[in-house]
Amino acid sequence: MPMQDFSSFDRRRTDRRSIDATGRANHAADLKIVNVGPRGVEVETSDRLMIGADYDVEITARGEDVQVRGTVVWCRLDRTVQTAAGDLRPIYRSGIEAASQSIPGLERLLSTLPPVAEA
Repeated sequence: MPMQDFSSFDRRRTDRRSIDATGRANHAADLKIVNVGPRGVEVETSDRLMIGADYDVEITARGEDVQVRGTVVWCRLDRTVQTAAGDLRPIYRSGIEAASQSIPGLERLLSTLPPVAEA
């Protein structure tokens, strides 16, 4: 069964960069880090994160752990996937705006990433 895509257009105020990272957060299963920016992260999980709620996210990338505390500013159903049992599982994407004390860690993480290739 094909995946259903519920994505919408992008309204970010800062550039985000894709990253090969793992993540963990309180109250969020199977968290995937989609991308990071100097002021926040985009995550993907099968749990719906509550807009306005604070979450602690641990990002592990390139041998470094970065702790990010932030507030969910948006959350949307991105798609559904079919499980091995034939059930549909929702996949949500959420934007987490970093609290001011988390910004230096995000900037340090971004500085370790390779430069963005220009088209």
